[in-house]
Amino acid sequence: MGLTLDDVEEETKIRKYYIVALEDDNYHLLPATVYAAGFVKRYARLLGLNEHEIVNEFKRVSGRYDTRDDEETVSKRVREKINVPLKNIVAGLLFLAIVIWMGTYLADFLVNREGVRNPQTPNPPITGNEPNQEQEEPEEPEEPPAVEGVNLRITGLELCWVRATVDGELIPDTMLQPGQVKEIKAAESIQLHLGNAGGVRIEYNGTDMGVPGERGKTIRLTYPPPE
Repeated sequence: MGLTLDDVEEETKIRKYYIVALEDDNYHLLPATVYAAGFVKRYARLLGLNEHEIVNEFKRVSGRYDTRDDEETVSKRVREKINVPLKNIVAGLLFLAIVIWMGTYLADFLVNREGVRNPQTPNPPITGNEPNQEQEEPEEPEEPPAVEGVNLRITGLELCWVRATVDGELIPDTMLQPGQVKEIKAAESIQLHLGNAGGVRIEYNGTDMGVPGERGKTIRLTYPPPE
């Protein structure tokens, strides 16, 4: 499922001019902070994200604090920076990584997909008419059956957004949690778009492919891999 800029504008009542400014990190094009924060809140609500966390992170990353509304919050954060525990620093860095790939997610979410091609099932081979022969036990050892189609097993190591196109058809996005496993099967091909390349481990047709990339980096993969 994809949304166009017109769809987002209709659902959130935010002008497309400001939606594009948000996606391109052009914060100087946005109106006053109180209105810009409202845009981010409505956008996050449309995507099913935590409104409060996204708005606070937007203010922090963009540096757009409203001195009238956020003076007390800013002062509190300055005080909290003294003697910050190491685990809080790590958590903050992880959250910042999530915000970075969320920008990519929001951009892709607005892409208008013109259509989805229907997967074609390959025609079974035509077996010629052969004379009936008595079946005998083969002397040669039988080979193990080949794996049919494309089978992926994705195991979450960290929080990671996953988008997949199966045989040309886009399936619903997934926010994979640490320890969670997602299996995807296709007849011909699977295209993956990962928001955190270092946050998952992939098995392709039973073969462990390991971690596909670096933490916090987005990556696109195709299975079977191109030759």
